Amino acid sequence: MNFPQLESPGGAFPKKKAETSIDSDMERLYSMDLKYYYHTIRAEGIAFIGICGYLFFEYVRPQSIYNWLDVLPWVPVCLLTAIMGILFFEKKKIKTAHPLNKLMVAYFLVVLLSSAFSQYSSVSFDNLWKFSDWFIIYFLIVKIVNTPKRFFIFFLSFLIYSLKMSQHGFISWASRGFGFASWGVTGAPGWFHNSGEVGIQMAIYVPLAVAFVMALKSYWNKIWKYIFFFMPFSGTGTIIASSSRGALVGLAASGLMALSKTKYLIRTLLAVTIIGSIIWYFVPDESKARFQSSGEDKTSLHRMERWQHGWETLNNYPLLGVGHDAWTTFYPRNFTPEEKGSKLVHNIFVQCGSELGYSGLFVLFLLLFVSFKTNRTVRKQAEKYDDKFYYYLSYGMDLGLIGLLISASFVTVLYYPFLWIHFALTTTMHNSWNVKVKLKQ
Repeated sequence: MNFPQLESPGGAFPKKKAETSIDSDMERLYSMDLKYYYHTIRAEGIAFIGICGYLFFEYVRPQSIYNWLDVLPWVPVCLLTAIMGILFFEKKKIKTAHPLNKLMVAYFLVVLLSSAFSQYSSVSFDNLWKFSDWFIIYFLIVKIVNTPKRFFIFFLSFLIYSLKMSQHGFISWASRGFGFASWGVTGAPGWFHNSGEVGIQMAIYVPLAVAFVMALKSYWNKIWKYIFFFMPFSGTGTIIASSSRGALVGLAASGLMALSKTKYLIRTLLAVTIIGSIIWYFVPDESKARFQSSGEDKTSLHRMERWQHGWETLNNYPLLGVGHDAWTTFYPRNFTPEEKGSKLVHNIFVQCGSELGYSGLFVLFLLLFVSFKTNRTVRKQAEKYDDKFYYYLSYGMDLGLIGLLISASFVTVLYYPFLWIHFALTTTMHNSWNVKVKLKQ
């Protein structure tokens, strides 16, 4: 995977302006000055520490790995800490408005209306938390992660926690001789325990890691280069090890999108071809055989039947669907599937449409459209200011979202963290960039 190359100042970009205080602060973060990280995190206050703690316990799940640590409900405690920090300790008010905020509210309204008018209303309201939790978490992240320093630390944390997954997946793959295993690899108990979910996270993570490396590699010493260059390498290996066809297709789609955006088509095409060939070489024969049997094997037939039934349901209940999270109640009462197995629809778009109708799908597509539009806006402005981090990151956000959408088209993960955390990162990237521009003026 490759990204468009930034030319040096004096080429396609204007000459750098005099360095400002925010530039100096960010360079200390970029160069991994750990002492400065410590003082910065302390100075940012309890709300920021709380939301960073949430991300740690949500993604790493040490409380599920080490029994001695499972003494408190850590995720709620961290979220409550963040809320208390906002209410009582956040003195400086920073504008955090963004179109995605309004669309999140619109999506929640569709969820509420779908639940209210559903034949299975009690089921929908009992499971309202499956989205309301992400609604709250999204707005907490957006409200708190509102400056360049906060955004960079929060984003770096996201990468490091993903690295924790990828190194485990890569080591697991290496320990079995880089061979095939039907169960793939597993992550920490929770959202990423199954190999399919690990694969989706890696499909998001690899483009972001590549963008991070391309933007900041000149700031690092050899040790940090080894660590950060290992991120996309281990992430790609974990995708192969996961035995997830969807994740591999998602990664390939990200590479193709990189081709469509580059100014250096031949160079990028050559890089993508070489990297793609190397990746395919290491894909086990059993995984390649699964690709060859796609559309005919039991898993494919099961998914295609569920997709067909979900599409029929969407057209039979076009406005608000059968009700938020009511599919598993609705399905066995209205369909007699030929392919036995899970009742789930195994596609986030079919999941959204069947449960929330065209209303939910419309808002979901608006959320995705605005996300891509936001990335483009940041990219254009970052190019003007010759800011490599935000420039490359905007590409990484695009490609990571493509990897997410493609790989999540084969599993039922609409209310997993993937999409909603990505929306939060998009919004905070944009808002923190606006703050940085103001500080530079």
